[in-house]
Formats: sequence, C-alpha cells, structure tokens
Amino acid sequence: MQELKKGYLFNYKTSTWKVTDIYKINWDDGSNTVEYKVKDRSGTVRYLMVEYVRKETPKYTFWEKLYDIESLLSQITQTETDFVTINNAKFPKQFYYDDIEYNFDERCDGTCYYDYESERVNSLDYTNSDDTQFFAIQLWDDEIEISTGILISKNDITNIQERKSSSVANTIGKYFVGFIFGGFILVTLLLNKCSNNSWNDRRDPNDSTKVYRNTNNYYRGRSSRGYGK
Repeated sequence: MQELKKGYLFNYKTSTWKVTDIYKINWDDGSNTVEYKVKDRSGTVRYLMVEYVRKETPKYTFWEKLYDIESLLSQITQTETDFVTINNAKFPKQFYYDDIEYNFDERCDGTCYYDYESERVNSLDYTNSDDTQFFAIQLWDDEIEISTGILISKNDITNIQERKSSSVANTIGKYFVGFIFGGFILVTLLLNKCSNNSWNDRRDPNDSTKVYRNTNNYYRGRSSRGYGK
C-alpha cells in the first residue's frame, strides 16, 4: 500500500476517507504501529492501523472508538473473576461484547509519538476465536480508551489520492506577502495623485458649489470609542 500522509484520501468499502491525524507507537517488544485517524464525508471518525512486526507481513485493522466507557466497563467486569491487572486497575480475561466472545491475548506497553509530543500507553489486547475481530483497552496518562477493530486486507484500501490545492491557491499563498506589499504601494501612489489633483488645487473663487475645508481642522468620520482603535 502506498504510504499515507495527512490530508490524503482513500476508498474503503463504499466510503471515501480522509487522513486527519497520524500517530506512531513504538512498543517495548520491538514492534510498532502507525495509526491513521480518518474521517468520511458524513463526519464519521475511524482509525486505520498498520502493525509492523519484524520478519512478518504488515497487519491491517480498522477500528471504532467506544465512548460510553463507564457503562461498558461495568458490563464486561461484573461477572468475571479472572482478571489481568495494570497498577490498581483490574480487567477481565474473557467477556462478551455485541455477542462476540473476546479472550485476552496480550498486554503491550509502548510510547506514542504525535507531532512533537510523546506519551506512554498500556494496551490490553483481546481477540475472538479466529483472530478477525479485536477489542482493545488502552490506558494513557490521564484517560482510558476502548476500541473495537476488524482485520482487513491492504487491498481493501484503494484509490489513494494526495489532496492538492488548486494552482491559483498555491500561487496566492506563495506570493501573499508580495501581493500585500504591492497593493500598499499602489494605494499610496493613488492617494498621492488624488491629493495633488484635489479640488483645492483647482480652486475657482467664483464657484460657490465647492466647500473648502480649513487644513487646520481635525475630524473623524466616527468616534474613536467605536470598534477597533
């Protein structure tokens, strides 16, 4: 699969998705993952994850984040007596969610890198019986994230496109400062020309239709207490 970058578009199933953020996690076991936050035209947010393990083919999964965390945790922990523990938190090794039985697979600890920031994460990974559906509980510095995912093929990601700005927009952006400076010079020249050709310079003492202002009078068109300075 072609490398994805922020702003790229691709097709998955029947939707077009845009990459809005990219997170990279280096796991303590030597593997690493690249997680692409993606959004479709309706505003639905999902996560495309590519996992790299040495000497293995990259693994592609597609994830949805779950938000009713307190209710969800109470459902999956209330009947389970066999737990995996992280610090003082206990999580079950087996549970059902959406009629799927998930079993604890492994705990992974790593460091997530985003822009110029980094954060430690502890992840509890669960899988169904045939390793096609996944459940992850991730503990970050100040929050818990829970997500479900499915196994996909890299061939499911099609029509990757770099989203390019129009040539006009690129030109304006590149020469923006020059346009502003040139416009300022032009306006200054026009004002000077108008000043030199003002009514006062063509004053006809016999013309009573013109009103001449005393150059010593200072006035404003609106109060200085209005909007702005």
